Amino acid sequence: MSKRVIHSNPEKQDHDSPWKEALEHYFKEAMHLLFLEVYQAIDWTQPFTFLDKELQKILAKAERGRTYADKLIKVKLLSGEEAWLLIHIEVQGEPEAAFAQRMFHYNSLIRNRYRKDVISLAILSDTSRTFKPDTYYYAQLGFELTMRFPMVKLLDLQPQRETLLSGDNVFGLIVVAQLDAKLIKDSRERLHSKTQLVRLLYQRGYGKKQILVLFDLIDWMIGLPHNLEYEFKDVVHQIEEEQQMAYMNTIQRLAMQEGKLEGKLEGKLEGKLEMALKMVRRFNLSVKEAAEEASVSVKDLMDYLKQHDKPNT
Repeated sequence: MSKRVIHSNPEKQDHDSPWKEALEHYFKEAMHLLFLEVYQAIDWTQPFTFLDKELQKILAKAERGRTYADKLIKVKLLSGEEAWLLIHIEVQGEPEAAFAQRMFHYNSLIRNRYRKDVISLAILSDTSRTFKPDTYYYAQLGFELTMRFPMVKLLDLQPQRETLLSGDNVFGLIVVAQLDAKLIKDSRERLHSKTQLVRLLYQRGYGKKQILVLFDLIDWMIGLPHNLEYEFKDVVHQIEEEQQMAYMNTIQRLAMQEGKLEGKLEGKLEGKLEMALKMVRRFNLSVKEAAEEASVSVKDLMDYLKQHDKPNT
């Protein structure tokens, strides 16, 4: 589960980490929805691996404070070959003139460091309808260099909103959440959108763990002003009663806003253990399941539970 401090101002939402987590949880679904040709070339009977450590060794922080979400994944193709996919997501609102150059630069860095061919893919979440870079080109004194890369503009999927909401691909909900977070400025409309997405999580009959993951991603992407957060809480409680289920996330978010958890849930071990504890207490997940969801070791969670509660083994 993701850990962050909530920003009540929608304009200051951090859309970076949600995208990274979304790809970690739903990589296969993302490929099917956004890059069908790549999806069809991958052998999904074989495991894929996220190469986070390899990527971190190469990519420095984004320049000029811009925000990017990059994932490097090793996959097996149906041809039997191994392939490295670099998914580069531009998550801020304004287009970057040097985006194609950055795509080439990142691809070259990985290729040079690891001597691996890299397939670069781009996801653009900005709101410009004309900014659609898919080629890096350089020519000088008879020398020419061209790199073309598959690119998806999320804004182009806006006309398919209803299809994304009603389709079987769970990643469609994440795309809609991102689009609404970018395009909807009116707070009341944002509340309506967020509520609609939350209701869909129940209506689709997802399991408890999947609801938690999706709720957290939607919750993170679509920010609300402080006064509407409490109204959203009431709506969530109503949905819970209707479905005879419960969320952990809303209570946690409001507690963070009141300062009870603020600063703890920034990826620190204590914050992760606190969330795992809530999963065990409120959702009756086993220690193993909760540890997996919170990205902590079973031993650390067991020790933490001994200090706070009896574990549900």
